[in-house]
Order: sequence, then C-alpha cells, then structure tokens
Amino acid sequence: MKDSVENDEIILDTSGTECPIPVLKARKLAQELKNGDIIKVVATDPLAKADFEHYCSQSGFDLLESYNEGEKVIIRYKFKKIS
Repeated sequence: MKDSVENDEIILDTSGTECPIPVLKARKLAQELKNGDIIKVVATDPLAKADFEHYCSQSGFDLLESYNEGEKVIIRYKFKKIS
C-alpha cells in the first residue's frame, strides 16, 4: 500500500484522487503501520487538508503539518496505535 519510504517517512501518494479516497487509502495503510511511523501524504484534492485534520483528530494521530507545494497538498502526520 505504501508508495515508498523517504527520510524515514512513509510516502502515500494519492495524487489524482478526490475525497474521500485519500483518507480511505490512509485508513488501509494504517493496518500496516507501527506506533510512531510518520506518514507523508501527497494529494491533489484541495479538500485533503480538512479531511486529514478531521481524520487525525478522530483517530488520535498527531497532525504535524499540511501545506501546498505547487499543485500538490502535502500532509504529514504521526501514527499512534490505539490499544
């Protein structure tokens, strides 16, 4: 599911998809993650920022940052396993 690993971050490229697909891909990826993993989501849907703010808040993950990089939206968050 993960696209690659770069600088100890798991890259999830959801470019070309629209809400709710980026978050659904992140939820599927969560099944493979371990506590403390950093995920960098690359999206093209401008709504991804708000979607991931909500997703991280509801899931108890730490949203580290979200910003635009040209046409891309970059979202970084830290995965926390809920016991």
